[in-house]
Amino acid sequence: MRVVVFGAGGVGSVVAGHLARRGVEVVMVARPGHAKAVEESGLRLRGLAEFRVAVPARTDAAGLEGADVLLIAVKTRDTEAALAGTRHLQVGCVASLQNGVVKNGQMAEVFGADRVVGATTMIGATLVGDGEVDYTLDGITFFGERDGTRSERVDAIARAFVDAGLEAAAVENIQSIEWTKQAIQNPFAPLAATTRLPVHLVWSSPELATLSVHMFREVAAVASALEIPLSQHPAWSLFDLETLRDAPVDEAVAMLVGVGERVVASGRTHIVPSMLQDVLAGKRTEIEETVGHVYREGCRLGVPVPYTEMAYRSVRAIEDHYEQRLETTRHP
Repeated sequence: MRVVVFGAGGVGSVVAGHLARRGVEVVMVARPGHAKAVEESGLRLRGLAEFRVAVPARTDAAGLEGADVLLIAVKTRDTEAALAGTRHLQVGCVASLQNGVVKNGQMAEVFGADRVVGATTMIGATLVGDGEVDYTLDGITFFGERDGTRSERVDAIARAFVDAGLEAAAVENIQSIEWTKQAIQNPFAPLAATTRLPVHLVWSSPELATLSVHMFREVAAVASALEIPLSQHPAWSLFDLETLRDAPVDEAVAMLVGVGERVVASGRTHIVPSMLQDVLAGKRTEIEETVGHVYREGCRLGVPVPYTEMAYRSVRAIEDHYEQRLETTRHP
């Protein structure tokens, strides 16, 4: 199997590194500094996995002819550029490890719907320096055919991940999995970004947990209008999704507060959502393609999403005023 990982930052590097260490033929396309460091000294992973491995790395896909599997791992805001830079590739299939649910349609427009495999990942990682990645969350990666059938190519991709030491599963309800992940992230990412709080404090704050419950339920309502059920899976066993969706609000809030307390007790308080990382760095976030998509779908379908709209517009305002915010900080 030949794999091209396009956009090998934190998550993409974890995948490329594990596959390469297993002997899979893999090429990673990354930012110039990161690609140069990996080419010269190999890719170093630290955190949940500690190793250094040689991986062919380059700054673009020019000159590459194709791959059995193309994995898109750029931030959602860079999807158009990524697809423009890979559309010449002859690929067996293409899958995206990005957040959100709009990516599959974007890939289908370039490669054709028959080559698109649905995917989503719970891996957490941060590029801490050129050539070095901190692997913080060893979550599962899901792959599935968009029509709900089982296929050999999906099984082969999932098997390659598992053989490489990564959690993965081939599923027959990938749309449901993707929307469930969106429902979970819909409140926590923007609330962390707007409050500058790590996600365990978003969960353990009764005030923010209350907002989170309302935002989760708005995604569930939009998905229901699209006839897409949310799914139960051990990957999100940290949460009781039925309680989040259906129980009295105070009961759901208490459940989330308990989640935050358990995360603190486990010592896993260092995980910072990528949206908060982007805000702290003054970068454009993935708000448009994630929370923004839910907001727009709610409007289109006539499903009220006021809490989601509030979070979406708040993060947009932060992005629109980075320079003014920094100027105010310098000159109070």
